[in-house]
Amino acid sequence: MFLQMTAKRNPALISSAVKLHQSGVIPPNTYVIDLDSLSSNVQSLSETAKEHDISLYYMTKQIGRSGFIGKIIEKNGIERAVAVDIDEAENLTDHNCKIGNIGHLVQPGKHQWKRVLTEMQPEVITLFSYERAVQLSQEAEKIGLKQDVILRIVGENDLIYPGQFGGIPLADLEGAAREIKKLPGIQITGLTNFPIMQLNTSQTDYEFTPNLNTLLKASEIFGNLGINVKQLNAPSSTSCHTIPLLKKHGITHGEPGHAITGTTPLHAYDENQIEIPSMVYVSEISHMDKDHAYTIAGGYYSRSNMENVLYGNNESSILEKSTPIQKVSIENIDYYGCVRKKQDMQVGDTAIYAFRAQIFVTRAHIAFVKGVDSQSPEVVYFQRRGM
Repeated sequence: MFLQMTAKRNPALISSAVKLHQSGVIPPNTYVIDLDSLSSNVQSLSETAKEHDISLYYMTKQIGRSGFIGKIIEKNGIERAVAVDIDEAENLTDHNCKIGNIGHLVQPGKHQWKRVLTEMQPEVITLFSYERAVQLSQEAEKIGLKQDVILRIVGENDLIYPGQFGGIPLADLEGAAREIKKLPGIQITGLTNFPIMQLNTSQTDYEFTPNLNTLLKASEIFGNLGINVKQLNAPSSTSCHTIPLLKKHGITHGEPGHAITGTTPLHAYDENQIEIPSMVYVSEISHMDKDHAYTIAGGYYSRSNMENVLYGNNESSILEKSTPIQKVSIENIDYYGCVRKKQDMQVGDTAIYAFRAQIFVTRAHIAFVKGVDSQSPEVVYFQRRGM
């Protein structure tokens, strides 16, 4: 999905990835992340957010959710993370990263609230229901806290991705909010919904989903109830391009993830996006038959929309060698990728992919690299088998 744009905007990353693989520094089944361009992307996001008075929580699940990368992001201007689940929050807090929001996609379990409150100390906690609010309030009371929370709201016609259902129905919000307000251990400070944006059908820009109207209607309900909405959180494709669009609708918070590596959907089609593509996936041709070559895998993602792969054993010529990917059933384990065989292919050749990744659901390694523009790119941190 991003191979052509990465080759155009960050060819040094591809060349460095080949060099590192062919020299044995990194194994196949490794994501290579360009720390220099990633750091620049974070700086641009931070500056754009400050210019438009929007707060950001960074997301790391796509790039391995490690404390190492969390500290890099914080150093470059985005100070707090959004943890998709408690496991991500644990990885980050173990390395003294700061948590801004937890619970948006995966709610902590009923016996995990104490650790969330005492060890992770998030700025806000996203809640899906009154029942979870009761659990959190009870635990907060025990330790003498009043925790800020935001409620995830869902409208009847909202776009919801499969496997990500949850939230308080907009029709029930007023009654639920009245009851949650009574709980002594928490304080409602805002609202969220997801996804707020998606790429339009012509692949030229983003358009708002019905979820934005749900979020804005919920904010009106809160206003009528006398609830001070400090946070109107609108995640999905948060980038330098979308931050001004969000501001126009009164949004206060965004959660950049793919923008950090220049891999939001629009980045695949628009070379004028500020963020630079900063991530490739490195494999190796394992074996071949009459029609196909098979690459060592473990890092694919079912929604990656891969189309082509670069191959070769030389960093100076690999950009000229491409072959189509043969789709493999997502019902099977990705022990190997399958590509169309070319006559000049050799077993042991590097294979370079670039796609919309979710490293935390794969079995892949991660190499964080500095100096891709130099003759000696350096792996400064190697994370074995993406967490």
